[in-house]
Amino acid sequence: MVLPVFKTLRSRIALLFVAANLPVIALAVAIGFNQSAMSDVADRDRLVQAAALVGARASGMAADGLDGPERDAVFKDRSSRSEIAAAVVRPDGTVVAQDREVAPFGQQWLPKEGLPTVSVREDGRILKARAADGRAYRYALSPVKGSDLLAIVASPFDLLNRSRTQWLMLALVLPALMILLCVGLVLFGIERFVLRWIRALRTAAAGSDGAALSASSGALKGAPFELVELGDALESMSNRVEERSKALSAAVEDRDKLLRELHHRVKNNFQMIASLLALQRNEAPETLGSILRPPEDRVRAMAAAYKVSYASGEIGHVEVAELVRDVASQARQAGGARSFEVSAHFDKDAGEIDLDRAVSLALLVMELLTAAASVAARATITGSSCPDGRLALLIAGPPPGWLPEAGLSHRLIRAYADQLGTAIEERDDGSVRIVAPLASEKPTIGMTSRAG
Repeated sequence: MVLPVFKTLRSRIALLFVAANLPVIALAVAIGFNQSAMSDVADRDRLVQAAALVGARASGMAADGLDGPERDAVFKDRSSRSEIAAAVVRPDGTVVAQDREVAPFGQQWLPKEGLPTVSVREDGRILKARAADGRAYRYALSPVKGSDLLAIVASPFDLLNRSRTQWLMLALVLPALMILLCVGLVLFGIERFVLRWIRALRTAAAGSDGAALSASSGALKGAPFELVELGDALESMSNRVEERSKALSAAVEDRDKLLRELHHRVKNNFQMIASLLALQRNEAPETLGSILRPPEDRVRAMAAAYKVSYASGEIGHVEVAELVRDVASQARQAGGARSFEVSAHFDKDAGEIDLDRAVSLALLVMELLTAAASVAARATITGSSCPDGRLALLIAGPPPGWLPEAGLSHRLIRAYADQLGTAIEERDDGSVRIVAPLASEKPTIGMTSRAG
């Protein structure tokens, strides 16, 4: 799994560059630690040698101390023990002679009481103690031949000024600086030669707004050759995509026209069949006319679904409110000679239904209104949205028990309800409730509205 911080091009290349330099960095650190250890050994040896040299030169000196030329003879060659203080002391720590001309640390570098007794862990020849000035020192002792005197030398235990510490800092800081410098150069190079041209391509693509991409006209002027080639390839691909999109749009438009024409002709055919049935019903005796009326109403209900779909311009979807109002308008004639009024009330946006289900819904509403017209003079249809995204239709007005319980109308009502996946809910007050499933998505074709 790649961490989010390493998902960018800059971070991944920088990480790769650092990984490639890890052997060099490890070698530099190893050399630094080795030099640090060697430097510390050299410092300790230098301290021991300085003590031995002072002790050798102090051989035979008077126990009551030396001054002037005799002292200079003991502490001469001061340059060889730079940063090292020296003195000759008795075993109890009393100073016999001290180099006062070269005292880089002042005159308080000797321990407060007596001589140092605690040796350092790395070297038993080196002792450590805190001096009278409060600072920590490392000491070396050497006996003075021919007497009980001791030569003592010291250098401060200053962590920052020690050569070992300086080597350690060099071993750690130098690779860190090398990493920072390399990463900085890599990031600058990536930004200068890659990322800004990629952003230019992205800006050109965003500004094309679906049209052909013009990446080589100016966005990549001065870019590396490989990125210019990439821009040309993207521009060529964009041109092909645009041509293909135009061809697909033309094909979709042609399909829309064909579907519109097909739905229009289906609607006209249904209306023609309904008209023929109406003519036949008008010519037939009254007893036969009542038999021909239900088939005519059913054909007109199917025609209504295609009519509303064609009129809305959304091929494949039908507005439920318009469909029910159209069917209700036709159902006003279902009462025959008797007057039958139907009113429909819907929310502002009742929704849409698939065309296949719209036909079943139109037929179901027509059958219910036809049954209502046989027992009542008025009916009301109320549409309301359900929490689950469906639409509930409530038909009220007829008295209780008006639904057909046998015969063709009963079978058709059950069949249409099954096609819609709804139940016929008859309430105590005589109203009937059905639930219609709405279309889940907007249609992708035929979005331009046209009158039917």
